[in-house]
Amino acid sequence: MDRKKQEAIAVFRYGIIAPVIHAAGKGQAKYFRRLAQKELEVPFLGPRRYTQSTFKSWLRRYRREGFQGLLPRCRSDAGQSRVITGELSRLMGEILAEHPQMPVVHLRERLVALGQITSRRISENTLRRHIARAGLRPARTEPPKARKRFEKPQANQMWTLDFMHGPRVSIEGRRGAAKTYLAAAIDDHSRFITAASFYPRENSPVLASLLKEAFSRHGLPQILYCDNASAFSGSHLTLACARLGVALVHSRPYDSPSRGKIERFFRSLRSGFLALLPAQTLTLADLNARLHQWLDQRYHRRLHAGIGERPLDRYMRSLAQLQPRFPTREELDQVFYRTLSRKVTKDGLVSIAGVRWELPAAYVGQRVEIRHPQGRPQELYLFEEDKPVCRLHRLDLAENASRPRPIRFSLQSEEQDS
Repeated sequence: MDRKKQEAIAVFRYGIIAPVIHAAGKGQAKYFRRLAQKELEVPFLGPRRYTQSTFKSWLRRYRREGFQGLLPRCRSDAGQSRVITGELSRLMGEILAEHPQMPVVHLRERLVALGQITSRRISENTLRRHIARAGLRPARTEPPKARKRFEKPQANQMWTLDFMHGPRVSIEGRRGAAKTYLAAAIDDHSRFITAASFYPRENSPVLASLLKEAFSRHGLPQILYCDNASAFSGSHLTLACARLGVALVHSRPYDSPSRGKIERFFRSLRSGFLALLPAQTLTLADLNARLHQWLDQRYHRRLHAGIGERPLDRYMRSLAQLQPRFPTREELDQVFYRTLSRKVTKDGLVSIAGVRWELPAAYVGQRVEIRHPQGRPQELYLFEEDKPVCRLHRLDLAENASRPRPIRFSLQSEEQDS
């Protein structure tokens, strides 16, 4: 802090204590108690609140040292972080040397995953300031690559898919408010939001639920564009897209500008939707109902500066010229199954998560493909040549002992069989 700012703050402090420099103890206490309840405008620092003990310390220092005692004192460790150790700073430097363009939010997630910090100990702003102060991010060794704005000529040619951190909500069965994640997809041509919902998790079952609904309502896109997060790069989404004929394309690591349209939508959602939510904690269902209402009545029906018209109008006009493929619910259920591979034992069993399941005797000794819907791991089906053969039954030793007849397998549910 330069001398001019120090003197301005010292003058402010003097103005505070001047009325009671010669007052008695009780008068001082009453005066400082009244000031401690107010917010004071401090030069160069803005509004601040101070305690009575702070005011008394200014008065003691003034009586002891005069005006010099009111000057702000610089910390002996000024310019050094009190929460970022030398070892942590060295590790941050190594990570940024390997990934120079890594955003601070991803750096913080990496440090939490490595157990170097806790999720609440160090904020992103603290890391950002330390990186700048310590010069941990290497200078560019080559000029930045030129970017060109692009836009697909028709609807459903490309959807960009991404997650965003959402507000905390009340979820049945959980104590306190739980964090949410918004999963959303935007059509590149029209900026129409083809899918958007808040979920309590950020994983493959969430994507399966979101995309099944989007594909059944809006048809299949030609390209699904996303980043390299684990939910997007896992085999479940890859297999589903391959079975549906949708090209799954990943952006370069840490290249969020390439997904600028969905990032811009997230910014509009934060300012135009999240910022206007009521102060009380909502339920997850209420939050999603408000989101879909905001999309239908506000976002899709307002003029979009990037395209010069309403997203809904552009999407519907372009879609009317196309013939998108609408997969059936049964097809979507099958392609979004989770696939497992197991070898059938001599007594016609396979073990999954410690539970044994019975298969037809014809598959003894063979390696088979077993699938189950995302989120329903107890609903297992045997597949052969990408087609369902039968639903598996859990091994019941007592039932088998009293039932010498062979088991009849079908695709019907157990409730229907009974």
